Amino acid sequence: MLPLRVHGQAGTFAGNAQHTAIYSAPAQHLNAIHWSTSIDTSNTGAEGHYGAPLITAANTVLVPVRTAGGYRIDAFDGATGRHKYTLNTDFIMPPIATNGWIPVYQPALANPVSGQRLYFPGAGGTVFFVDNVDSDTPGAPIRQCFYTNLTGYAANSNAYNSSIFINTPITPNTNGVIFFGFRAQNTIPAPLNTTNGGFVRLDASGSATYTLAGTAANDSRIYRDSHNSAPALSNDGATLYVVVKGPNANFAYLLALDSTTLALKHRVQLLDPRNGQLAGVLDDSTASPLVGPDDDVYFGVFANPNNGSRGFLLHFSADLQTKKAPSAFGWDNTPAIVPASMVPSYTGPSSYLLFSKYNDYAGGEGSGINRHALLDPNQTQLDPHPTAVGLVEMREVLTVIGVTPDAEYMGTNYPYAVREWCINTAAVNPATKSVFTPSEDGHVYRWDLAANCLTESATLSPGIGEPYVPTVLGPDGTIYTLNGGTMFALGGLTNVAVGVYSSVPDMRTVVAGQPITFTAVVTNVDPLGTLPTGTVTFTDKTYRTLTPVTTNFATNVPLTNGMATVTTSSLTAGSNYLGNHFITVTYSGNGTFSPGSATMVQKVHAYGSTLNLITSGNSSNNGVTITAAVSTSPPSASIPSGMVSFWDGSTFLGQVAQVTNGYGIFGYATLTLTNLPPGSHANNATYVSDTLFAASSGAVQGTSPAVSIYRYPSNAVVQLNFSNVVGAPFTVLASPNVALPSSNWTALGSATELTPGRYQFTDSSAPANQSHYYRVRSP
Repeated sequence: MLPLRVHGQAGTFAGNAQHTAIYSAPAQHLNAIHWSTSIDTSNTGAEGHYGAPLITAANTVLVPVRTAGGYRIDAFDGATGRHKYTLNTDFIMPPIATNGWIPVYQPALANPVSGQRLYFPGAGGTVFFVDNVDSDTPGAPIRQCFYTNLTGYAANSNAYNSSIFINTPITPNTNGVIFFGFRAQNTIPAPLNTTNGGFVRLDASGSATYTLAGTAANDSRIYRDSHNSAPALSNDGATLYVVVKGPNANFAYLLALDSTTLALKHRVQLLDPRNGQLAGVLDDSTASPLVGPDDDVYFGVFANPNNGSRGFLLHFSADLQTKKAPSAFGWDNTPAIVPASMVPSYTGPSSYLLFSKYNDYAGGEGSGINRHALLDPNQTQLDPHPTAVGLVEMREVLTVIGVTPDAEYMGTNYPYAVREWCINTAAVNPATKSVFTPSEDGHVYRWDLAANCLTESATLSPGIGEPYVPTVLGPDGTIYTLNGGTMFALGGLTNVAVGVYSSVPDMRTVVAGQPITFTAVVTNVDPLGTLPTGTVTFTDKTYRTLTPVTTNFATNVPLTNGMATVTTSSLTAGSNYLGNHFITVTYSGNGTFSPGSATMVQKVHAYGSTLNLITSGNSSNNGVTITAAVSTSPPSASIPSGMVSFWDGSTFLGQVAQVTNGYGIFGYATLTLTNLPPGSHANNATYVSDTLFAASSGAVQGTSPAVSIYRYPSNAVVQLNFSNVVGAPFTVLASPNVALPSSNWTALGSATELTPGRYQFTDSSAPANQSHYYRVRSP
């Protein structure tokens, strides 16, 4: 297997030509905004998509800026934010997507033999370049034209400028060659004489090769590329992956082209994985092909029919001929590569996982519970979403739910709706086992994958309906992200480091009332210097429905050896609290060290859960069926939702969503296995948690947990209804005392299977006007 490609700089969209979004320099802490700059002077606010900043190895930051007439590029010193120079362009906007979102303007840094070079789009399908990028005076930009010489371009520039537009990010290879797509508006004049868009290969000398979209696809119905979709290169640089489409968005191919000649090598028509119908590639999307370290290729598409604007991430072999398991989200997102070594809790066959936006938008059949996910490309689960029930897809390894309630949707229909993650490519940092990502709530977060916690958060704005934006890391570990028409450079404090740490950071585990110890750590950035002195104050900010509630739960706690701790059991969840707590420590400073602060997010669940496992060897296909029943502690009117993973010891067996159409307070998840080898098996399962309920795990038992039912009046009967595997025998047990061992409960009889997998049992002998307890056993 080829090694993961990592970069200490950002040279193109998603970091490199494979779009892995991996940045090798250790990230700084999210303590402060070092500097910021406008990326939009045209008063368009949050409309459209924005290009990613580029960062050289010498820490020059190159920022695409939208202007009233087009774009310019501003260059800054990354360490100080000092403005170095501005490059103006004559770029003309391509035809805008149907909903008015403006396409990305994305330059690139290439590395020809002569030295690093900045390429950026100009008018009429031309590109400019400048050398000496790190200089304060890099020289005048030089224009190149791929379809004619500069004299020919100048002689008919008005016609070219109104008919041919660069509309994708520029992608460089490792030898100074660049690739990009272009779109036609009406007929491009000679020598092109075409209404087709296409793709260009341009080397450092200005020699160009191009192909039209229909020719590249070997399909006359194809005539255009897709806005914003950056070409991607295979790890050996020999293959270029691009996307083309026909007269409507639901007729598209992913192509593999020879990166030297642009001749077609392979193609695959993009289909909805649920039904085989033609999938969509929208001009609103910023999805670009991603090439994994094993040369597998990933690309996000819009569903057909629409599945709540979630789409799917398709997964192919390098030659595009083998279709592999998709993921449940993807249409406006480019995933990122996460080396498996970044996730200590992961056990499985994959050398890398995928980081993906994983929203479930409110409206239609979505829940408004918007998430990020780590996905295993080589293990699967069944999709539980109402729009894709039963689809075999990539397994969710970890997920993180957004933390701020959504004022637009939170209410009766969407009680747990949260602001969505507004990202089209993340920043993955193996050195710190972290992923950095912004949210529409106006914060940028560090997801620490070792702790499975949002260990750091920084406030950028009050929150804005941001278009999907990139996050990148600089060679000095500065974090760059976009929000509300501004680019922010974030990192640590000047002479002191401030951090806050939880004794139970994992987002899956904490229940309201559980004691949590928070530790503030304040250190001198000079390891040989004296320890800081002073005090820290601990503050909790959470939300009661949509209202922020802020509490100082420990004030002016003195530092001892640079640390201060406080333990609390008072963090709220339930009763209109989602249980997301922004825990901030504020350091007072002293005569030597400046004040500072740090914020983490502590997740608290309103309820715990208990998982019981039942095994049956009598399923309809003579396999082994394992059923996990997840109950709540204390009892709740709600039923736990989310995934249950099944294991044989440490060997993964499968992952299934709970169903909640049974009677009572259980969620059920059932897995049927037909290929377990003979011998003993240590079957166990883990419930992963959701907004309200904490995680739990359990091993095989003979019976389910107890459910309490209050019977009244005396002429009523108790009717139990539940769902489980088809054809399995179930015995119903009863007891007036829940504390009795299950062996002492009374067996009332067998449940009746009314329809495949749907069971019922009627008990007319239960005592009236009091609680009675029931369990189900198999057999």
